[in-house]
Amino acid sequence: MTRKITAVLVATVFLLAAGAKVSRAAEAVPAALQPPAGYTVAFTAKATGVQIYTSTADGGAAPKWTFEAPLAELSWREGVIHHYAGPSWEAVDGSKVVRDMDTPVITAPAKQSSSDIPWLLIKVAADPAPGVLSKVVYVQRISTQGGVAPAKPPTRVGTKVGVPYTATYVFYIKAD
Repeated sequence: MTRKITAVLVATVFLLAAGAKVSRAAEAVPAALQPPAGYTVAFTAKATGVQIYTSTADGGAAPKWTFEAPLAELSWREGVIHHYAGPSWEAVDGSKVVRDMDTPVITAPAKQSSSDIPWLLIKVAADPAPGVLSKVVYVQRISTQGGVAPAKPPTRVGTKVGVPYTATYVFYIKAD
C-alpha cells in the first residue's frame, strides 16, 4: 500500500512539474517583441483595467467598435503606475513615459486572440520629471487576458464600453 501511495505521489509531482514547464513555455515572449540589444528589464508590473471602445460609423456604414484608449492601474513592488491614452504610463512619483510616435508599435497575437488583446512592444519617450519611469525606453505588454472589443456590434454611434483586461507590463531601460 505504501509503495502504491509513493508511486501516485511521484506521478503527481512529475505531472505537475511537466504542466508547469508547458505553462511557462506557452508564455514565452516572441523574439519580435524583444527590445534591441543593450536594454535590460528595470521592473515588471501587473495591470488590471479596461480597454475603452467607442462605436463609430464611416459614411453611413453600420456602427463598429473602435479602440479609444486603455485605462488601467499597474501594481509593482514600489507602488502604482497609471496607464491611459497616449498610450501613457505615469508613476505616483510624477515620472511619466508616452509612446514615441516616430516608432511603430510591434504586435504579436495573444494565445487566445479571440478574447485576449495582442502583446506589444512600444518604444516610449520619458517626460523630464525624475522618477522611476525617467529612464524607461521600451514597454512590453504580455500575458494578456481579456480586453477584446465586444463581439456584438453596437446599435448606435457614440456608445462607449470598457472591456476588462489584465496583463503584465515589462519596463526596459538602457543597460549600463
